Amino acid sequence: MRVVALISGGKDSCYNMMQCAAAGHHIVALANLRPAENTGQTDELDSYMYQTVGHHAIDLYADALDLPLYRGFIKGTSINTGRVYTACQEDEVEDLYHLMKLVKDKEGVEGVSVGAILSDYQRVRVEDVCRRLNLQPLAYLWRQNQEILLKEMISSNIQAIIIKVAAFGLDPDKHLGKTLDQMVPHLLELSEKYGVHVCGEGGEYETFTLDCPLFKKKIVVDSAEVIVHSADAFAPVAYLHFSKLHLENKGESSGMFMVKSCSCEVTCNGDDDIFPSSEEDEPQENIPVIWKSLNHNSLDFTQTFGSSRKSLSGYQWFSGITARCLPSQGRNAQEAAREAFSSLRANMTSEGLKPKDIILVHLYMKSMKDFNVINSVYVTEFDLCPPARVCVETLLPDGVLFCIDCLAHKYDIAADDVLCDEKLVMHVQSISHWAPANIGPYSQSIKVEDSETYRDATGLWGLLTVVVISHLPRDAAVEWHVVAVIDDPLQRKHFAMKMLSEGFQIECETVESSSASCASISIRLSLISPSASQLDLDGPLHDLVHMFKQAVEKLSEDCRASPLSFRAFFKDDIFDAETLQIGLQECLEKYLGKKAPALILVPVVDLPGKEVIHVTCWLS
Repeated sequence: MRVVALISGGKDSCYNMMQCAAAGHHIVALANLRPAENTGQTDELDSYMYQTVGHHAIDLYADALDLPLYRGFIKGTSINTGRVYTACQEDEVEDLYHLMKLVKDKEGVEGVSVGAILSDYQRVRVEDVCRRLNLQPLAYLWRQNQEILLKEMISSNIQAIIIKVAAFGLDPDKHLGKTLDQMVPHLLELSEKYGVHVCGEGGEYETFTLDCPLFKKKIVVDSAEVIVHSADAFAPVAYLHFSKLHLENKGESSGMFMVKSCSCEVTCNGDDDIFPSSEEDEPQENIPVIWKSLNHNSLDFTQTFGSSRKSLSGYQWFSGITARCLPSQGRNAQEAAREAFSSLRANMTSEGLKPKDIILVHLYMKSMKDFNVINSVYVTEFDLCPPARVCVETLLPDGVLFCIDCLAHKYDIAADDVLCDEKLVMHVQSISHWAPANIGPYSQSIKVEDSETYRDATGLWGLLTVVVISHLPRDAAVEWHVVAVIDDPLQRKHFAMKMLSEGFQIECETVESSSASCASISIRLSLISPSASQLDLDGPLHDLVHMFKQAVEKLSEDCRASPLSFRAFFKDDIFDAETLQIGLQECLEKYLGKKAPALILVPVVDLPGKEVIHVTCWLS
């Protein structure tokens, strides 16, 4: 990818350039914004977005890296400071937009190197600019452990000095001009004592890079003076103003670019390697099962729309939204997708909800070959804060393009005369080591009230479901999707049940949050006594749903959570989907009545052990 590097002169932007090069991208240009000459602030501009101290020396970067440098002026100020940025002509972000548009037009760049580590404010705004210009942000340092990252920079031969201090424990007389290597012990001590960010992500200090492996020439500081910006007794703010600098040629050996190809345990640059399965992990040969024919009306399981009741805390699940693509009738995939989303909007409207209320989408596709077409329609359905999304290929009937189910939230209870309906969204669009594969028209995390929905996470509450599906997007080997709750794990309530049912074993596990606000139920149906004779499906299904009802009733008296979704993963080569759909729906309505959750069927290639059905349910 042809990449322009946003540079401030600091260590982060330089090290991210190195990471871009290591990932196989080509840095073809540099870009920098500096204070407008008519502001009177020629050194340090009070900007939420940009590091400006040291900007007088940025012109040397063009020669040091032997790359064209594009520079613009910061004419705007920080006006739109919300969590989500929308274009505002007087905002300083628009100065970046105009600069990036110029570089794209002149250099034909496709990506932007960004040295963001922790600041959501900066990341969101750079990503907005890139979205409008159809550029891919590359932020390989995002969310990395700062202590490890700082040591990586030093070991990768980033030669940077401290040019600004603005924190308790940092002394202009002692620390300005010191190298990163010299500062590491002191920064770690300040982090331990006072919570100082060791990479300066809290504005504690700023750096200027004099040399790195990408440089063809190194920058040498001949003279500089200390400018005191604020003479605070405890945390003085001061910076270096370079009076004179020059470039020096580097030796041949020092010009070698030596950096690890990637710091991820799993590569983030699109390699298709999948870990080979061991013989023990190979799916067991399926035992043929002959089901007794049931006297039910035939029904296509993908045609049944359903929804749960709205819970007391405002959650509601919708299922059965299907896109059908029948080329014989002259319908293409885009038209089918638009019709499916139109149906979803209509059903949500009937419940007083809008697409913006959706916080989680499960998208099951017939073939990943249709992924780009479906995504092009999907992206138009949501705003800048889209829901989290699960997207996998599975064994859908012929003619079915995809099926969707989704969780919506709208809290209709006012508190202190203010309607509580705010959600916190993490919608990272930059490629990074933190989130290398899950970049698209969906959020990685959405937080509502005391629960949280993640697309990939590091911890979960509840019960883990393992299924084998045909194909994941971008040739991913594993995806992990989590619904989490913020509570005390040690105070959660756990209980389990087990029973036999006509050659099957049914096992149920339940976890209730310590706050009693939500719960999860997992039920496994395993075939333990295969028989050549026909097996009756009605009995096991009734027992499975009856056990589910018992699990719901076993929740504590304080728990008023109601079941929202009943997701049944089933082995496609064992069950007839339509028969399973009808049987489960009838059982749910029989045992739970109006409290029946939305039913979702997911055909899969395999399940752990002897399982033939695995049900997961979330209660709120």
